[in-house]
Amino acid sequence: MTRETKELNDQHDELMNRLDKGRRDFFKRVGVSGAAIAGAGAGATLAPLEALAYGGPYDQAFILDRAMTYMNIGTTGSTPRRVLRNLDDNNRLIARDPRASFDRQEMRNQIAKGFGSDPFEIVMSFNTTDGMSKILNGIPWQAGDEIITTNMEHGGGNSPMQLQVDRAGVVLKRINLPTGDAYSDAEVLARFQAMLTNATKAICFSSPPYLTGIRLPEKNLCLWAAGIGRMSIVDGAHGPGMLNLNFHDMGCDFYAGSGHKWQCGPGQTGIMYVRNNYAPAAPATYVKEVTLVGGVPAALVLPGYSNTTPLFPFFPPAGGYSGSPGTPLAGGVRNPAHNVANTIMSVGNPSYPALRALQECCTMWDEWDRQQIEDYIVGLAQYLRMRLASIWGPQSLSTPYSPALPHHARIALTSFNPFSPGYDYNADLTPAQASQQTTDSGNAVTALRETHGFIVRNTNVPHTLRSNPQMNAAPDATSHPLRISTHLFHRTADVDGLVTALLATVPHP
Repeated sequence: MTRETKELNDQHDELMNRLDKGRRDFFKRVGVSGAAIAGAGAGATLAPLEALAYGGPYDQAFILDRAMTYMNIGTTGSTPRRVLRNLDDNNRLIARDPRASFDRQEMRNQIAKGFGSDPFEIVMSFNTTDGMSKILNGIPWQAGDEIITTNMEHGGGNSPMQLQVDRAGVVLKRINLPTGDAYSDAEVLARFQAMLTNATKAICFSSPPYLTGIRLPEKNLCLWAAGIGRMSIVDGAHGPGMLNLNFHDMGCDFYAGSGHKWQCGPGQTGIMYVRNNYAPAAPATYVKEVTLVGGVPAALVLPGYSNTTPLFPFFPPAGGYSGSPGTPLAGGVRNPAHNVANTIMSVGNPSYPALRALQECCTMWDEWDRQQIEDYIVGLAQYLRMRLASIWGPQSLSTPYSPALPHHARIALTSFNPFSPGYDYNADLTPAQASQQTTDSGNAVTALRETHGFIVRNTNVPHTLRSNPQMNAAPDATSHPLRISTHLFHRTADVDGLVTALLATVPHP
Protein backbone atom coordinates (compact mmCIF):
# COMPACT_ATOMS: atom_id res chain seq x y z
CA MET A 1 0.00 0.00 0.00
CA THR A 2 1.44 3.38 -1.00
CA ARG A 3 1.52 6.28 1.43
CA GLU A 4 -1.00 8.16 -0.74
CA THR A 5 -3.40 5.21 -0.67
CA LYS A 6 -3.05 4.88 3.11
CA GLU A 7 -3.79 8.59 3.56
CA LEU A 8 -6.90 8.31 1.41
CA ASN A 9 -8.05 5.27 3.38
CA ASP A 10 -7.51 7.11 6.68
CA GLN A 11 -9.41 10.13 5.36
CA HIS A 12 -12.20 7.85 4.18
CA ASP A 13 -12.55 6.23 7.62
CA GLU A 14 -12.60 9.60 9.36
CA LEU A 15 -15.23 10.93 6.96
CA MET A 16 -17.38 7.83 7.36
CA ASN A 17 -17.34 8.23 11.12
CA ARG A 18 -18.38 11.86 10.81
CA LEU A 19 -21.08 11.12 8.24
CA ASP A 20 -22.39 8.21 10.29
CA LYS A 21 -22.65 10.37 13.42
CA GLY A 22 -24.37 13.14 11.48
CA ARG A 23 -26.79 10.62 10.01
CA ARG A 24 -27.63 9.17 13.42
CA ASP A 25 -28.21 12.61 14.93
CA PHE A 26 -30.37 13.63 11.99
CA PHE A 27 -32.59 10.55 12.08
CA LYS A 28 -33.02 10.89 15.84
CA ARG A 29 -34.15 14.45 15.24
CA VAL A 30 -36.76 13.46 12.65
CA GLY A 31 -38.00 10.51 14.66
CA VAL A 32 -36.56 7.42 12.97
CA SER A 33 -36.32 4.64 15.52
CA GLY A 34 -33.02 3.44 16.93
CA ALA A 35 -33.69 0.00 15.48
CA ALA A 36 -33.77 1.46 11.98
CA ILE A 37 -30.20 2.67 12.29
CA ALA A 38 -28.85 0.00 14.60
CA GLY A 39 -25.61 -1.56 13.47
CA ALA A 40 -24.62 1.41 11.31
CA GLY A 41 -20.87 1.34 11.39
CA ALA A 42 -18.21 3.30 9.58
CA GLY A 43 -18.00 0.92 6.64
CA ALA A 44 -17.57 2.26 3.15
CA THR A 45 -21.05 1.34 1.91
CA LEU A 46 -23.09 2.50 4.92
CA ALA A 47 -25.80 -0.07 4.20
CA PRO A 48 -28.26 1.16 6.87
CA LEU A 49 -28.33 4.58 5.20
CA GLU A 50 -28.95 2.93 1.84
CA ALA A 51 -31.92 1.14 3.32
CA LEU A 52 -33.39 4.49 4.34
CA ALA A 53 -33.03 6.14 0.91
CA TYR A 54 -36.52 7.26 -0.12
CA GLY A 55 -37.52 5.57 3.12
CA GLY A 56 -37.76 6.69 6.72
CA PRO A 57 -38.52 10.43 6.64
CA TYR A 58 -37.68 10.64 2.94
CA ASP A 59 -40.39 8.41 1.55
CA GLN A 60 -43.12 10.58 3.01
CA ALA A 61 -41.33 13.89 2.62
CA PHE A 62 -40.59 14.08 -1.13
CA ILE A 63 -42.17 12.79 -4.33
CA LEU A 64 -39.11 12.65 -6.57
CA ASP A 65 -39.30 10.41 -9.62
CA ARG A 66 -37.50 7.21 -8.65
CA ALA A 67 -36.51 6.60 -12.26
CA MET A 68 -33.85 9.28 -11.92
CA THR A 69 -31.30 10.51 -9.37
CA TYR A 70 -31.79 14.26 -9.24
CA MET A 71 -28.56 16.06 -8.29
CA ASN A 72 -29.19 19.59 -9.56
CA ILE A 73 -30.76 21.21 -6.50
CA GLY A 74 -28.56 24.22 -7.28
CA THR A 75 -31.10 24.98 -10.02
CA THR A 76 -34.30 24.00 -8.24
CA GLY A 77 -35.32 21.72 -5.39
CA SER A 78 -38.25 19.39 -4.75
CA THR A 79 -41.14 20.71 -2.67
CA PRO A 80 -42.07 18.26 0.12
CA ARG A 81 -45.23 16.20 -0.19
CA ARG A 82 -46.92 17.75 2.86
CA VAL A 83 -46.28 21.28 1.63
CA LEU A 84 -47.59 20.45 -1.83
CA ARG A 85 -50.82 19.15 -0.34
CA ASN A 86 -51.32 22.33 1.68
CA LEU A 87 -50.37 24.49 -1.30
CA ASP A 88 -53.14 22.88 -3.34
CA ASP A 89 -55.63 23.25 -0.49
CA ASN A 90 -54.76 26.93 -0.04
CA ASN A 91 -55.10 27.66 -3.76
CA ARG A 92 -58.51 25.99 -3.70
CA LEU A 93 -59.46 28.01 -0.61
CA ILE A 94 -58.78 31.27 -2.41
CA ALA A 95 -60.53 30.01 -5.54
CA ARG A 96 -63.62 29.29 -3.46
CA ASP A 97 -63.40 32.55 -1.51
CA PRO A 98 -61.24 35.20 -3.19
CA ARG A 99 -61.45 37.28 -0.01
CA ALA A 100 -59.24 34.77 1.79
CA SER A 101 -55.80 35.99 2.77
CA PHE A 102 -52.91 35.11 5.07
CA ASP A 103 -51.04 37.16 7.63
CA ARG A 104 -47.65 37.89 6.12
CA GLN A 105 -46.26 39.15 9.41
CA GLU A 106 -47.22 35.90 11.11
CA MET A 107 -45.34 34.01 8.38
CA ARG A 108 -42.24 36.14 8.93
CA ASN A 109 -42.55 35.53 12.66
CA GLN A 110 -42.40 31.79 11.93
CA ILE A 111 -39.40 32.08 9.62
CA ALA A 112 -37.12 34.62 11.29
CA LYS A 113 -35.56 32.63 14.12
CA GLY A 114 -34.41 29.88 11.73
CA PHE A 115 -32.24 32.47 9.99
CA GLY A 116 -30.91 34.29 13.06
CA SER A 117 -32.97 37.35 12.23
CA ASP A 118 -35.60 39.70 13.59
CA PRO A 119 -39.06 39.20 11.95
CA PHE A 120 -39.01 42.88 10.98
CA GLU A 121 -35.91 42.18 8.84
CA ILE A 122 -37.03 39.06 6.92
CA VAL A 123 -38.65 39.59 3.52
CA MET A 124 -40.38 36.82 1.59
CA SER A 125 -39.29 37.83 -1.89
CA PHE A 126 -39.99 36.25 -5.27
CA ASN A 127 -36.46 34.81 -5.69
CA THR A 128 -32.81 35.80 -5.36
CA THR A 129 -32.90 38.07 -8.41
CA ASP A 130 -35.92 39.90 -7.00
CA GLY A 131 -34.15 40.31 -3.65
CA MET A 132 -30.96 41.62 -5.24
CA SER A 133 -32.98 44.07 -7.34
CA LYS A 134 -34.88 45.37 -4.31
CA ILE A 135 -31.63 45.82 -2.39
CA LEU A 136 -29.56 47.50 -5.09
CA ASN A 137 -32.41 49.74 -6.24
CA GLY A 138 -33.10 50.87 -2.67
CA ILE A 139 -29.58 52.17 -1.98
CA PRO A 140 -29.06 55.86 -2.86
CA TRP A 141 -26.06 55.67 -5.19
CA GLN A 142 -24.05 58.63 -6.41
CA ALA A 143 -21.91 59.00 -9.51
CA GLY A 144 -18.45 57.58 -8.82
CA ASP A 145 -19.55 55.28 -5.99
CA GLU A 146 -17.64 52.01 -6.24
CA ILE A 147 -18.87 48.46 -5.61
CA ILE A 148 -16.22 45.80 -5.11
CA THR A 149 -17.61 42.55 -6.48
CA THR A 150 -16.28 39.38 -8.12
CA ASN A 151 -15.83 37.86 -11.55
CA MET A 152 -18.25 35.01 -10.72
CA GLU A 153 -21.52 36.80 -9.98
CA HIS A 154 -24.82 35.50 -11.33
CA GLY A 155 -26.91 37.58 -13.70
CA GLY A 156 -29.38 38.07 -10.86
CA GLY A 157 -26.77 40.24 -9.14
CA ASN A 158 -24.90 41.53 -12.16
CA SER A 159 -28.05 42.93 -13.77
CA PRO A 160 -29.14 45.25 -10.93
CA MET A 161 -25.51 46.28 -10.35
CA GLN A 162 -25.15 47.17 -14.02
CA LEU A 163 -28.39 49.12 -13.80
CA GLN A 164 -26.75 51.37 -11.19
CA VAL A 165 -23.73 51.77 -13.48
CA ASP A 166 -25.94 52.96 -16.34
CA ARG A 167 -28.38 55.01 -14.28
CA ALA A 168 -26.29 56.50 -11.48
CA GLY A 169 -22.70 56.26 -12.71
CA VAL A 170 -21.61 53.60 -10.20
CA VAL A 171 -18.25 51.94 -10.86
CA LEU A 172 -17.90 48.15 -10.58
CA LYS A 173 -14.51 46.74 -9.56
CA ARG A 174 -14.17 42.97 -9.80
CA ILE A 175 -11.73 40.68 -8.05
CA ASN A 176 -10.78 37.35 -9.58
CA LEU A 177 -11.93 34.56 -7.28
CA PRO A 178 -9.28 31.84 -6.90
CA THR A 179 -10.26 28.25 -7.65
CA GLY A 180 -8.91 24.81 -6.82
CA ASP A 181 -5.72 24.65 -4.79
CA ALA A 182 -5.15 28.39 -5.39
CA TYR A 183 -8.10 29.16 -3.11
CA SER A 184 -7.85 30.40 0.46
CA ASP A 185 -10.13 32.59 2.58
CA ALA A 186 -7.17 34.86 3.34
CA GLU A 187 -6.48 35.33 -0.37
CA VAL A 188 -10.11 36.28 -1.06
CA LEU A 189 -10.12 38.86 1.74
CA ALA A 190 -6.77 40.24 0.56
CA ARG A 191 -8.10 40.70 -2.96
CA PHE A 192 -11.12 42.65 -1.69
CA GLN A 193 -8.86 44.78 0.49
CA ALA A 194 -6.58 45.55 -2.45
CA MET A 195 -9.53 47.06 -4.36
CA LEU A 196 -10.55 49.44 -1.55
CA THR A 197 -10.50 53.18 -2.25
CA ASN A 198 -12.11 56.23 -0.68
CA ALA A 199 -14.89 55.88 -3.27
CA THR A 200 -15.82 52.33 -2.23
CA LYS A 201 -19.42 52.29 -0.98
CA ALA A 202 -20.21 48.58 -0.84
CA ILE A 203 -18.96 45.07 -1.36
CA CYS A 204 -21.25 42.64 -3.17
CA PHE A 205 -20.45 38.96 -3.51
CA SER A 206 -22.02 35.51 -3.94
CA SER A 207 -21.40 32.80 -1.38
CA PRO A 208 -21.18 30.22 -2.64
CA PRO A 209 -20.65 31.38 -6.22
CA TYR A 210 -22.97 29.31 -8.41
CA LEU A 211 -20.08 28.53 -10.78
CA THR A 212 -17.73 26.80 -8.35
CA GLY A 213 -19.51 26.04 -5.07
CA ILE A 214 -16.66 27.39 -2.93
CA ARG A 215 -18.00 28.99 0.25
CA LEU A 216 -16.50 32.42 0.78
CA PRO A 217 -15.68 33.79 4.27
CA GLU A 218 -18.95 35.72 4.52
CA LYS A 219 -18.57 36.91 8.11
CA ASN A 220 -14.96 38.01 7.65
CA LEU A 221 -15.86 39.99 4.54
CA CYS A 222 -18.97 41.58 6.06
CA LEU A 223 -17.27 42.60 9.30
CA TRP A 224 -14.26 43.92 7.41
CA ALA A 225 -16.63 46.12 5.39
CA ALA A 226 -18.48 47.22 8.52
CA GLY A 227 -15.22 48.10 10.22
CA ILE A 228 -14.30 50.55 7.47
CA GLY A 229 -17.78 52.03 7.12
CA ARG A 230 -18.87 50.18 3.97
CA MET A 231 -22.02 48.16 3.43
CA SER A 232 -22.13 44.48 2.50
CA ILE A 233 -24.53 42.78 0.09
CA VAL A 234 -24.56 38.98 -0.14
CA ASP A 235 -26.05 37.01 -3.03
CA GLY A 236 -26.88 33.84 -1.11
CA ALA A 237 -28.93 32.04 -3.72
CA HIS A 238 -27.70 28.67 -2.45
CA GLY A 239 -27.70 29.45 1.27
CA PRO A 240 -31.27 28.96 2.56
CA GLY A 241 -32.03 25.28 3.09
CA MET A 242 -28.42 24.18 2.62
CA LEU A 243 -26.68 26.10 5.40
CA ASN A 244 -27.58 26.89 8.97
CA LEU A 245 -27.59 30.64 8.44
CA ASN A 246 -27.46 33.31 11.14
CA PHE A 247 -27.74 36.73 9.54
CA HIS A 248 -27.09 38.63 12.76
CA ASP A 249 -23.89 36.69 13.31
CA MET A 250 -22.83 36.96 9.65
CA GLY A 251 -22.91 40.74 9.96
CA CYS A 252 -24.22 41.43 6.47
CA ASP A 253 -26.29 44.54 5.74
CA PHE A 254 -28.30 42.84 3.00
CA TYR A 255 -28.81 39.23 1.91
CA ALA A 256 -30.83 37.74 -0.93
CA GLY A 257 -31.47 34.00 -1.21
CA SER A 258 -33.66 31.52 -3.00
CA GLY A 259 -36.67 29.76 -1.55
CA HIS A 260 -37.06 27.23 -4.35
CA LYS A 261 -33.55 25.72 -4.42
CA TRP A 262 -32.17 24.04 -1.28
CA GLN A 263 -35.08 25.27 0.85
CA CYS A 264 -37.38 23.32 -1.52
CA GLY A 265 -40.17 25.90 -1.59
CA PRO A 266 -42.34 26.47 -4.65
CA GLY A 267 -41.14 28.53 -7.60
CA GLN A 268 -41.00 32.31 -7.31
CA THR A 269 -40.18 32.35 -3.61
CA GLY A 270 -37.11 33.73 -1.85
CA ILE A 271 -35.64 34.87 1.46
CA MET A 272 -34.29 38.42 1.72
CA TYR A 273 -32.74 40.10 4.76
CA VAL A 274 -32.27 43.79 5.57
CA ARG A 275 -30.27 44.58 8.72
CA ASN A 276 -32.38 47.11 10.60
CA ASN A 277 -30.70 47.20 14.00
CA TYR A 278 -27.24 47.03 15.54
CA ALA A 279 -27.73 46.34 19.25
CA PRO A 280 -27.19 44.37 21.32
CA ALA A 281 -23.80 43.18 20.23
CA ALA A 282 -23.17 39.46 19.84
CA PRO A 283 -23.17 37.14 21.71
CA ALA A 284 -25.94 38.86 23.71
CA THR A 285 -29.57 38.06 22.90
CA TYR A 286 -32.82 39.98 22.98
CA VAL A 287 -36.48 39.00 23.08
CA LYS A 288 -39.01 39.79 20.37
CA GLU A 289 -42.71 39.40 21.23
CA VAL A 290 -44.57 37.99 18.22
CA THR A 291 -47.79 36.25 17.26
CA LEU A 292 -47.72 32.80 15.65
CA VAL A 293 -50.37 30.69 13.88
CA GLY A 294 -53.81 31.02 15.41
CA GLY A 295 -52.91 34.20 17.25
CA VAL A 296 -50.66 32.36 19.70
CA PRO A 297 -48.24 34.79 21.38
CA ALA A 298 -44.58 33.83 21.53
CA ALA A 299 -41.32 35.33 22.70
CA LEU A 300 -38.49 34.82 20.21
CA VAL A 301 -35.02 34.84 21.73
CA LEU A 302 -32.88 36.30 18.96
CA PRO A 303 -29.10 36.60 18.65
CA GLY A 304 -27.35 39.92 18.98
CA TYR A 305 -25.60 41.63 16.08
CA SER A 306 -21.97 41.12 15.18
CA ASN A 307 -22.27 44.24 13.00
CA THR A 308 -23.02 47.12 15.37
CA THR A 309 -22.44 50.00 12.94
CA PRO A 310 -25.20 52.56 12.28
CA LEU A 311 -27.67 51.75 9.52
CA PHE A 312 -27.01 52.94 5.99
CA PRO A 313 -29.69 54.94 4.15
CA PHE A 314 -32.08 52.68 2.26
CA PHE A 315 -35.32 53.36 0.38
CA PRO A 316 -37.43 50.20 0.01
CA PRO A 317 -38.65 50.18 -3.59
CA ALA A 318 -42.15 48.90 -2.83
CA GLY A 319 -45.74 50.05 -2.42
CA GLY A 320 -45.53 50.39 1.35
CA TYR A 321 -43.08 53.30 1.32
CA SER A 322 -44.63 56.75 1.75
CA GLY A 323 -41.63 58.89 2.66
CA SER A 324 -43.89 61.49 4.24
CA PRO A 325 -42.46 63.70 6.99
CA GLY A 326 -42.22 61.91 10.30
CA THR A 327 -42.25 58.37 8.89
CA PRO A 328 -39.32 56.09 9.83
CA LEU A 329 -37.81 56.29 6.35
CA ALA A 330 -38.28 59.96 5.58
CA GLY A 331 -35.09 61.25 4.00
CA GLY A 332 -33.63 57.78 4.10
CA VAL A 333 -33.11 57.90 7.88
CA ARG A 334 -33.57 54.42 9.35
CA ASN A 335 -35.40 53.66 12.57
CA PRO A 336 -34.43 50.31 14.17
CA ALA A 337 -37.98 49.93 15.47
CA HIS A 338 -39.44 50.20 11.97
CA ASN A 339 -40.86 47.09 10.33
CA VAL A 340 -38.83 47.47 7.15
CA ALA A 341 -39.80 43.98 5.94
CA ASN A 342 -43.48 44.91 6.05
CA THR A 343 -42.78 48.00 3.98
CA ILE A 344 -40.88 46.00 1.36
CA MET A 345 -43.58 43.31 1.19
CA SER A 346 -46.44 45.78 0.70
CA VAL A 347 -46.84 44.84 -2.95
CA GLY A 348 -50.58 44.42 -3.31
CA ASN A 349 -51.99 40.94 -3.69
CA PRO A 350 -49.22 38.31 -3.67
CA SER A 351 -49.59 34.55 -4.04
CA TYR A 352 -50.51 33.84 -0.44
CA PRO A 353 -50.45 30.04 -0.97
CA ALA A 354 -46.88 30.23 -2.33
CA LEU A 355 -45.74 32.37 0.59
CA ARG A 356 -47.40 29.99 3.04
CA ALA A 357 -45.70 27.05 1.32
CA LEU A 358 -42.29 28.71 1.73
CA GLN A 359 -43.03 29.36 5.39
CA GLU A 360 -44.03 25.72 5.87
CA CYS A 361 -40.80 24.52 4.23
CA CYS A 362 -38.80 26.77 6.54
CA THR A 363 -40.72 25.51 9.57
CA MET A 364 -40.10 21.92 8.49
CA TRP A 365 -36.35 22.58 8.23
CA ASP A 366 -36.41 24.14 11.70
CA GLU A 367 -38.18 21.06 13.08
CA TRP A 368 -35.59 18.79 11.48
CA ASP A 369 -32.80 21.08 12.77
CA ARG A 370 -30.89 23.17 10.26
CA GLN A 371 -27.48 22.32 11.64
CA GLN A 372 -28.20 18.59 11.37
CA ILE A 373 -29.34 19.12 7.78
CA GLU A 374 -26.20 21.07 6.91
CA ASP A 375 -23.98 18.44 8.52
CA TYR A 376 -25.73 15.64 6.64
CA ILE A 377 -25.73 17.09 3.15
CA VAL A 378 -22.24 18.61 3.45
CA GLY A 379 -21.08 15.19 4.69
CA LEU A 380 -22.44 13.63 1.51
CA ALA A 381 -20.63 16.27 -0.55
CA GLN A 382 -17.43 15.48 1.35
CA TYR A 383 -17.92 11.80 0.57
CA LEU A 384 -18.41 12.68 -3.11
CA ARG A 385 -15.28 14.86 -3.16
CA MET A 386 -13.29 12.11 -1.46
CA ARG A 387 -14.42 9.59 -4.10
CA LEU A 388 -13.62 11.94 -6.97
CA ALA A 389 -10.20 12.87 -5.54
CA SER A 390 -9.28 9.21 -5.12
CA ILE A 391 -9.76 8.65 -8.89
CA TRP A 392 -9.18 11.93 -10.71
CA GLY A 393 -6.95 13.54 -8.08
CA PRO A 394 -7.64 16.52 -5.78
CA GLN A 395 -6.60 18.90 -8.54
CA SER A 396 -9.84 18.04 -10.39
CA LEU A 397 -12.00 19.86 -7.83
CA SER A 398 -12.83 23.53 -7.30
CA THR A 399 -12.90 22.75 -3.56
CA PRO A 400 -10.14 20.18 -2.96
CA TYR A 401 -11.18 17.41 -0.60
CA SER A 402 -9.90 17.84 2.93
CA PRO A 403 -10.96 15.70 5.89
CA ALA A 404 -10.56 18.79 8.10
CA LEU A 405 -13.63 20.31 6.38
CA PRO A 406 -12.53 23.97 6.36
CA HIS A 407 -15.10 26.74 5.99
CA HIS A 408 -14.77 26.97 2.22
CA ALA A 409 -15.69 23.25 1.94
CA ARG A 410 -18.79 23.47 4.16
CA ILE A 411 -20.98 23.38 1.10
CA ALA A 412 -23.13 20.83 -0.72
CA LEU A 413 -22.21 21.95 -4.24
CA THR A 414 -19.33 20.10 -5.88
CA SER A 415 -17.64 21.46 -8.99
CA PHE A 416 -15.50 18.85 -10.77
CA ASN A 417 -13.55 18.98 -14.04
CA PRO A 418 -12.39 15.72 -15.66
CA PHE A 419 -12.11 17.38 -19.10
CA SER A 420 -8.99 19.54 -18.66
CA PRO A 421 -5.43 18.30 -19.31
CA GLY A 422 -4.25 16.30 -16.33
CA TYR A 423 -7.79 16.50 -14.91
CA ASP A 424 -6.61 19.86 -13.57
CA TYR A 425 -9.35 22.34 -12.61
CA ASN A 426 -6.82 25.16 -13.00
CA ALA A 427 -5.22 24.03 -16.24
CA ASP A 428 -4.35 26.70 -18.82
CA LEU A 429 -6.55 26.17 -21.88
CA THR A 430 -6.20 27.33 -25.45
CA PRO A 431 -9.36 28.67 -27.09
CA ALA A 432 -9.59 25.42 -29.06
CA GLN A 433 -9.34 23.33 -25.90
CA ALA A 434 -11.94 25.50 -24.17
CA SER A 435 -14.31 25.09 -27.11
CA GLN A 436 -13.84 21.31 -27.12
CA GLN A 437 -14.42 21.23 -23.38
CA THR A 438 -17.73 23.02 -23.85
CA THR A 439 -18.82 20.23 -26.19
CA ASP A 440 -17.46 17.41 -24.04
CA SER A 441 -19.03 18.75 -20.86
CA GLY A 442 -22.41 19.25 -22.49
CA ASN A 443 -22.31 15.74 -23.94
CA ALA A 444 -21.48 14.33 -20.50
CA VAL A 445 -24.48 16.06 -18.90
CA THR A 446 -26.69 14.55 -21.60
CA ALA A 447 -25.21 11.05 -21.30
CA LEU A 448 -25.44 11.07 -17.51
CA ARG A 449 -29.11 11.98 -17.80
CA GLU A 450 -30.23 9.84 -20.73
CA THR A 451 -28.05 6.77 -20.24
CA HIS A 452 -27.54 6.62 -16.48
CA GLY A 453 -30.43 8.63 -15.02
CA PHE A 454 -28.30 11.17 -13.10
CA ILE A 455 -29.33 14.82 -13.38
CA VAL A 456 -26.42 17.27 -12.98
CA ARG A 457 -25.41 20.46 -14.79
CA ASN A 458 -22.27 22.15 -16.05
CA THR A 459 -21.02 25.71 -15.71
CA ASN A 460 -18.71 28.11 -17.55
CA VAL A 461 -15.91 29.03 -15.12
CA PRO A 462 -13.18 31.68 -15.50
CA HIS A 463 -10.88 29.46 -13.44
CA THR A 464 -7.53 30.37 -11.90
CA LEU A 465 -4.61 29.73 -14.22
CA ARG A 466 -2.05 27.12 -13.16
CA SER A 467 0.64 29.23 -14.84
CA ASN A 468 -0.26 32.35 -12.84
CA PRO A 469 -2.42 31.95 -9.70
CA GLN A 470 -3.12 35.70 -9.66
CA MET A 471 -4.83 35.50 -13.04
CA ASN A 472 -8.04 33.88 -14.20
CA ALA A 473 -8.90 32.49 -17.62
CA ALA A 474 -9.74 34.85 -20.46
CA PRO A 475 -13.33 34.74 -21.82
CA ASP A 476 -12.29 32.51 -24.74
CA ALA A 477 -10.35 30.06 -22.56
CA THR A 478 -12.71 29.27 -19.68
CA SER A 479 -13.40 25.76 -18.43
CA HIS A 480 -16.68 23.82 -18.28
CA PRO A 481 -16.76 21.62 -15.18
CA LEU A 482 -19.70 19.57 -13.93
CA ARG A 483 -21.67 20.82 -10.92
CA ILE A 484 -23.24 18.26 -8.58
CA SER A 485 -25.64 18.82 -5.66
CA THR A 486 -26.24 16.51 -2.69
CA HIS A 487 -29.32 16.94 -0.50
CA LEU A 488 -31.62 15.27 2.03
CA PHE A 489 -33.04 12.80 -0.46
CA HIS A 490 -29.58 11.40 -1.30
CA ARG A 491 -27.45 8.70 0.28
CA THR A 492 -23.92 7.39 -0.14
CA ALA A 493 -25.16 4.78 -2.61
CA ASP A 494 -26.35 7.61 -4.88
CA VAL A 495 -22.87 9.11 -4.77
CA ASP A 496 -21.33 5.70 -5.55
CA GLY A 497 -23.75 5.27 -8.45
CA LEU A 498 -22.84 8.68 -9.85
CA VAL A 499 -19.11 7.90 -9.65
CA THR A 500 -19.72 4.65 -11.54
CA ALA A 501 -21.68 6.56 -14.20
CA LEU A 502 -18.92 9.15 -14.45
CA LEU A 503 -16.34 6.44 -15.06
CA ALA A 504 -18.45 5.26 -17.98
CA THR A 505 -18.99 8.77 -19.32
CA VAL A 506 -16.02 11.13 -18.81
CA PRO A 507 -12.24 10.83 -19.25
CA HIS A 508 -10.48 9.14 -16.33
CA PRO A 509 -7.04 7.73 -15.46
